[in-house]
Amino acid sequence: MVQEFEYQARWHVSSRVILLMLFFYSTFVVIHRSVLMDAKSVISMYWDKRSQTYDDNRYNSQNEVRLFWKGILKDANRTDESLKILDVGTGTGFLALLFAEMGHSVTGIDISRGMLEKARYNAGKLKLTVDFMHCDAENLPFEDGTFDVVINRHLLWTLPSPGIAIDEWSRAVKSGGKIMLIDGRWYDPTIDMRLRRFLGRIIAFMTEKRSPHMFTSHYANIKDQLPFFDGSASNNIVDLFTEAGLKNISINNLEKLKEFENKNRSLTYRIANKPSLFLSLGEK
Repeated sequence: MVQEFEYQARWHVSSRVILLMLFFYSTFVVIHRSVLMDAKSVISMYWDKRSQTYDDNRYNSQNEVRLFWKGILKDANRTDESLKILDVGTGTGFLALLFAEMGHSVTGIDISRGMLEKARYNAGKLKLTVDFMHCDAENLPFEDGTFDVVINRHLLWTLPSPGIAIDEWSRAVKSGGKIMLIDGRWYDPTIDMRLRRFLGRIIAFMTEKRSPHMFTSHYANIKDQLPFFDGSASNNIVDLFTEAGLKNISINNLEKLKEFENKNRSLTYRIANKPSLFLSLGEK
């Protein structure tokens, strides 16, 4: 009788501990999701506002830049076949429209509806067909193995969960398909670059009517939730690609692109930026 009572008591305590653990776990999950949703809401809000003044035409010659980038994309793809391509974080559609011009079937996604409106406008001007969709880079609405190539440019820094994102991109790409990621280290903490960024913000305000405080007012409270806020190194991407099960991983340091950017970018950009760019390629 005593033993049975002790057993029931132990079972009662254990069940309470288990229920308590489940409660704390579910609470953590809810809070974590809420924080991520808040961060993504801020990101979406910022880029919706930024779309009103954002302009890809910050090069001396648009024809030259488009031709140059087509060469980069063609070298990375190594095929003349028509492919199904997903451009994640498409923004104003820069890469998506280049791929469409090259004869590929392209889908472009973004978390910002404002940027997507601008992308559709740009596609209309060029009389190109691209399927632009509003969705989350970390939670794609596509079936497994939908695309031949998943690509993004300058996106990783503004993702709360880059590992989850790359897993999603890998899921959405076909067996034998490729993930292409163009990224770099954006933030240089040296005094020289801090002064240059400050001067760049002043010029941007004067010439582009862009508030120097808009970016910090949105990102200051969420930057700690963004693992690559200051940019990424190539070894970071190699690790993420490896964890996602990608193979034949390669890095192109894009030295020719850096030279091209220094010659053809606007004065504001050249003063305020000195990024270390690279292209990571992984196969599924």
